[in-house]
Amino acid sequence: MFLSSFRRPPSSNNRNTPVRNLPEATISGTSITRGRTLKGVDSKMPLNPVLKPNQAPTSNLSEPQKPMQRKDLYESSNEEEIIIHVCDEGKKINRDFKCPRSVLISKMKYFESHLQSCQTAEDLEISVHCDVEIFEWLMQYMLAKDKPQLEMPKVISILISSDFLQMNDLVKQCLEFTAKNLEEVVKLPIDMSCLSQNLLKQLAKYINPELLDEVKDRKDKLLSKIYMKKLEELLEDENNTLSRCVYCNKLYTARQNEWMVCEKATIFIDFHGNVIAEHVPDRNWQANKFLLYLKEQGLTWKEIYWRIWGRLPFFNCAVCNMTFIGSELGHCSYHSQEPKFNAGSNIGFYQCCQQKAVRFDTSIKKKGCCAKNHQPKPEYLHTKEYELLIKNFSVIEEPFDFKSDGKAGINRYVQNFMRNKGIEVQSGDEDEDGYEEDDESVKSSEEVKEIKKTAKGKLKNNDMNPAKQRVWKLDNLRLDDYKKMKEISTALTKLRKVQRKK
Repeated sequence: MFLSSFRRPPSSNNRNTPVRNLPEATISGTSITRGRTLKGVDSKMPLNPVLKPNQAPTSNLSEPQKPMQRKDLYESSNEEEIIIHVCDEGKKINRDFKCPRSVLISKMKYFESHLQSCQTAEDLEISVHCDVEIFEWLMQYMLAKDKPQLEMPKVISILISSDFLQMNDLVKQCLEFTAKNLEEVVKLPIDMSCLSQNLLKQLAKYINPELLDEVKDRKDKLLSKIYMKKLEELLEDENNTLSRCVYCNKLYTARQNEWMVCEKATIFIDFHGNVIAEHVPDRNWQANKFLLYLKEQGLTWKEIYWRIWGRLPFFNCAVCNMTFIGSELGHCSYHSQEPKFNAGSNIGFYQCCQQKAVRFDTSIKKKGCCAKNHQPKPEYLHTKEYELLIKNFSVIEEPFDFKSDGKAGINRYVQNFMRNKGIEVQSGDEDEDGYEEDDESVKSSEEVKEIKKTAKGKLKNNDMNPAKQRVWKLDNLRLDDYKKMKEISTALTKLRKVQRKK
């Protein structure tokens, strides 16, 4: 919309607006002229996307019709009336409407600033370029005792018009009607690109994901746009902000980081004996650029929405007693065969996959070579989130082993996205043995040092009073003494073996 001033003589012969070459799916504008002050406003308003091409005109622009009578619309009053000249250039019709000043100010906020500064109606002239039928519907909505009902063919036109004229109550009714009848609306012969980003955002709030998933939009007039706005709405919540871990390269939220264990992070043990291996966020992570990257890779907004949504809900497994996110429903890992150990040795191997096995394994998270679906605890089975997960799991699923499954999950896209930025990353599916060699390729050495320093400071200062800090220091001293004693004991044992051989 733009505003510009223009001059015109205050003559009644100039009320007919000249014809302009405008698109059939738009309204040319409104103009407000004040008598002898020679001031006016002209604004482009896309109010009518429903006009059909090659429609026969019903009258001539040179034959203006009489103003619409008010007696059928509202009770008579002594209040001054504003005459609105409507020019429908698509149908070649001129028509005048009358509306009480107070009603126009209260119902159409667009005219409020112009009308309040005008003393009398005689000093004011309003011209509107739009579809006559749509504007007549709006006048009936404002003035009639019995409000007109919204109709499917006109709802988009009325929505856009009411939004421009700032008729907030009507905008809400149109959005609710559109959301309720979305599948019928997308079948209308209308170019939905006329809907503004603000209207699309408001419309998305009235539509549930489960309802949106059932809508069939063959020409994709509206569905992808709504999914994009739903994704924006989803990520606007601070609890759903996704961060990338610099160690394992996975996406996680702040709430998930409270229970998640990073397989690649440096392990710390606090003075309570708790093992800490948290994800460390990438300070340079840009979620918006990553979403655009997914779109460039050929994913639809529907697929992007459900893949991102799948990483947000989490459940508890009744079999392995682990907490898992929705997209990793099929990651309940196990080994199909028992490990085999040599006599007197703590290290062996699994016969099914030849992976190394440790008799007394102290690793934080154990991963098998095979996987099955987690079995959520009974309280999760009938929740809305779990039902949506099962319904869209074919899109949401994160493959357990991308090498064998061949399907690219969101983790694989994250790795490729980081490599495109020139950052070498280690695949999260590789063994831990090969990780130490490439650890520095994920982060600079300075960043690693800063992360470790921050983690130690967190352990030291997290809810610790001076007394607890002294205990923590003593525990560290005891740990250092234990390590030194172990080194001395090992050295003495080796020395005795050498002496016995002699």
